[in-house]
Formats: sequence, structure tokens, C-alpha cells
Amino acid sequence: MMKKIFILSMLISLPFFAVADEAERRVMERLRVDIAELKGPPDVKVIIERQEQAAEDLLLVINSGRYEGRKLKYLKKVHSRMVLKPKTTQEEVNRTHTAMIERMRNNHENNFKNNSGGGAVNLRDNHNMMGERRQSSGSKNN
Repeated sequence: MMKKIFILSMLISLPFFAVADEAERRVMERLRVDIAELKGPPDVKVIIERQEQAAEDLLLVINSGRYEGRKLKYLKKVHSRMVLKPKTTQEEVNRTHTAMIERMRNNHENNFKNNSGGGAVNLRDNHNMMGERRQSSGSKNN
């Protein structure tokens, strides 16, 4: 009997935990946007170093002997594109950074609009879904 009461209380409280997690996730999304805005775009030298390191890492994989045939040919083709790609400029980095912040901001606003339709409605929907699941699983066992 105690076990059933415990399970029932856990099932009833589950939607409350989900709402708390959702609120925390939204706060973290907003913090990521704020941090990206405050830090600003990275320096072009850092981006070029990352690209060069990625090309070196891929060359290491190519020379390891672990790949052959079509996979090796594909890796060599990707490496060639990485090496021949024109150097990134600071303007490109700035544009990419600005676009990333806009995407993050729009995503945050869209999530807020979609999830702000009233917490009670969402909780009620979650509770109804849990009840439907219990009923459908109970009918399978009978």
C-alpha cells in the first residue's frame, strides 16, 4: 500500500519537476545569449588557428592507416578543401557572430512564446497525458 502511495505521489509531482526544468533551461538559454553578446566575436587569429588545427588533426587521421578506399579518398578530399579554403576575415567572423546571437535570441523568444500559454494549462495537459498513459497501460495488462 505504501509503495502504491509513493508511486502515485511521484506520478502526480512529475509535471511540477518538468516545469521547473523548463524554466531553468529558459534561463540558461538567456544567459548564453547574454554571454555571447558580452564576449563579442572571437579574434580572427583564434579562428584561423582552430581551422589549421582541424586540418592537422584530419591529416593525422588520414596518415594513421585506419581508413582506406572510398573513406580515405573522401577524407583526403575534405582535407584538401580545408587547406585550400580562403582565410577567414574578421568581418566574416563578426557577421557569423552577429547571426549566431540573432538565432539564439529568436530561438529564446520563440520558446518563450510557445511555452507561456499559461503554466496551469500545460500542467493540466501533462496531468491528462499521464492519466491517459496509465489507463492505456492498465487496459493492456487486463
